[in-house]
Amino acid sequence: MKILRVLPSMGIGGIEKSVYDFTIEALSLGHKVIIASGPGELLPFLHSKGAILYNLPMDKKNPAVFIRSVKRLRKLIEQETPDIIHTESRFPCWVVHYARKYFPEIPVVTSIHNFYSRRLYSQPTGKGDIVITVSEALKEYAVEYLKAPKEKIRVVYNGVEEDFLNIEKVASSVVRVGMIARFTKGKGHFYLLQALKKLNKEGIKFQGLIIGAGSSRYKSKLERWIKTNGLTDIIGVRQMDAKEALKHIDILVTPSIQPEGFGRTVIEAQMSKTPVIGTNIGAIPELIKDGETGFLVSPHSADMIAEKIKKLIEDASLFRQISEKAQKSALQKFSLQKIVSDTFDVYNELLEQR
Repeated sequence: MKILRVLPSMGIGGIEKSVYDFTIEALSLGHKVIIASGPGELLPFLHSKGAILYNLPMDKKNPAVFIRSVKRLRKLIEQETPDIIHTESRFPCWVVHYARKYFPEIPVVTSIHNFYSRRLYSQPTGKGDIVITVSEALKEYAVEYLKAPKEKIRVVYNGVEEDFLNIEKVASSVVRVGMIARFTKGKGHFYLLQALKKLNKEGIKFQGLIIGAGSSRYKSKLERWIKTNGLTDIIGVRQMDAKEALKHIDILVTPSIQPEGFGRTVIEAQMSKTPVIGTNIGAIPELIKDGETGFLVSPHSADMIAEKIKKLIEDASLFRQISEKAQKSALQKFSLQKIVSDTFDVYNELLEQR
């Protein structure tokens, strides 16, 4: 099968990583994958594995770029004649929506990864011949706010490579509580910090590690808070990739206060036998069965976070049980091989209808 994937760029991000993982696996199965995107760090790796790459700049959302992108994509489709066009993110969905008018026989899949704004600009993400959402929460959102027909939506979770099974923890004399997320307000960093402050006052021994990238201003705000509250000796703010970070984290907290479309770091942690405490919003409840494969807490609740951290620190048997059940669940539901297989089931369903 020849698949054309269209997306804004191939940098280091959640959507890009999902497309990258899919492409590597699809190529290994003998399929052809064409990537039409703007620039990004992942492109050289894809090229070395045999992906066909086209430069299709879509990082500037203005009419001139849009018209140029539609023309380029139309020419690309004519030249490559893909069996399936699969696009994600709003601007590329608009580009595909207009370019494919010249090729109505080629089925289009759109993917929805996030809770987009409810404006007209987001509508094309729900207009594919089949719409993939990466969670049940996003499926409900797509039906209600993007007016996507329910019968055309398929839920295909993001997959995580099994390398995370082989992560070996760096030895530590105390339990390390961490968070891996972009430095933005919606991720809820300060609720974890408040929980750690509470535990420190109670005399609980731990180390805190805040891992992320993004706004340097927000990062500085976190560091100032830690310093002001006298916690610099036990809480650090760092930047490193998830695999490296999980070597130094024994309990992962995802205290999001805005809905998550999926929650990749939750699954990565579960794969590595790292128990997760997450907020009960968005897709996170689909990834964590409360009390069995992790803990769910209310958003904006530092006290609940502190309570669950304390429970895991003080009960080694519970810690072990949750870690093992979470890893087993993650392997069954979110392995990369399963997700790629589910995606090809969607493609084949469309092709059989033609």
